[in-house]
Amino acid sequence: MTDEQERPLALPTYEKLADEYAKRAPTKPFNADLERPTTLGLLPDIESFDVLDAGCGPGITAEHLLERGASVTGIDVSPKMLAHARERAPAGRFLRADFGEPLPFESNHFDLVYSSLAFDYVGDWDSLFSELGRVLRPHGILVFSCGHPVADTLYFDPDDYFETEMVSDEWTSFGDPVEVSTYRRPLAAILNPLLNARFRLDRIAESQPTENFREKSPETFERVSREPTFLSIRAVMTAD
Repeated sequence: MTDEQERPLALPTYEKLADEYAKRAPTKPFNADLERPTTLGLLPDIESFDVLDAGCGPGITAEHLLERGASVTGIDVSPKMLAHARERAPAGRFLRADFGEPLPFESNHFDLVYSSLAFDYVGDWDSLFSELGRVLRPHGILVFSCGHPVADTLYFDPDDYFETEMVSDEWTSFGDPVEVSTYRRPLAAILNPLLNARFRLDRIAESQPTENFREKSPETFERVSREPTFLSIRAVMTAD
């Protein structure tokens, strides 16, 4: 395996995107007015919770979590993203970590793990959810978002829907065009790793645009009002 293959999938992408992403994602419709409110809407009252923001990016969700009274630890693979996170959410604690490796936390450490569109860069969800389950306390909560399997199938038109496969797309809405690689997977490959890791599925939300989205991008609003884009999930860790 080459050094390029060993690197975390998201690392080169977000090192390139970090500065423009930090500027644009707080208000960009697909982030601010579609995925983020849907996923944040799955949170319980998190005041005094110890929260892990997994794939924290430039600290946008960490800021939201802190405002809700949580103690927040953010992890990301991109040093540039972490620099933005520390600037945006100075009350949080931010560490560099790779989802493909054991997390640098003791077991039963967090009340909640939150992740916004970060898990799509990880191929092995069985290992990922097993490790997240390890760092969560009994009855701890996992809230995360990912690409909707219907949307990904329509967009990427795979030869075999049932395969988990790496796909690529060119992003042009964060400055210069950037080729972005993620994993597309069927619904069973989203839910079964959760269940295998002893999570209990608690709630599912399919992203719906806000009125702010309509104001910013009325033509796109009509499409995302009728078609799925992102899938948000809340699951609870079962006790031993």
